[in-house]
Amino acid sequence: MRNRSQKIGKEVKRIRSWEDKKVRILNFSISQPLIFSLLLFTVHCSLFTVLTGCGYHIAGKGGNMPGNVTAISIPFFKNKIQKPDVETVVTTALVDEFVKIGIVKVVKENAEAVLNGAVTGYELTPVSFSKNDVIQEYRITIKLEVSLVRNSDGKILWEDKNVTDYEDFKVNAADVSATKKAEWDAVQKIAKDTSRLIKERILEKF
Repeated sequence: MRNRSQKIGKEVKRIRSWEDKKVRILNFSISQPLIFSLLLFTVHCSLFTVLTGCGYHIAGKGGNMPGNVTAISIPFFKNKIQKPDVETVVTTALVDEFVKIGIVKVVKENAEAVLNGAVTGYELTPVSFSKNDVIQEYRITIKLEVSLVRNSDGKILWEDKNVTDYEDFKVNAADVSATKKAEWDAVQKIAKDTSRLIKERILEKF
């Protein structure tokens, strides 16, 4: 009877020992992802702190105007091409971009600097054809000259005489109006994209 009790006691100890091991294994398996997540979060926070401390930021969401100007005017761009109204679309898109960021005021009078520009190129190039050599798609390429000039002394704070962007649009051979609309939509897309690029480059001073 005594030997039997000893065997039962040993078996109980063995079972308890195995249960303890299972608990430790379970705790380790649960804690591993948690520890990894905490480490990843720590690294992310550290990297963010370093980058922001070094002056990095999302393009177009930070930076300063050249010459620390606080108010600019954006007159309508000159049109040096045969296509009418392109300069209006580009100028409007550029005004919208600078108004949105709020870093600088866009005014009509008493501006510290003026953002001058001109549309210097408008080119249509076929990019795809049907089996019968009928044009199915065109590419519009628009070129601009842009400069930011300080009013007090005429100094050029930023300038690029060859800002270029392009956009493709499809040709509807059965509907001329649809093709013209597609072309104009492409012009508006170029105007928005180019205005965003100009704004970012001015703020980043490159």
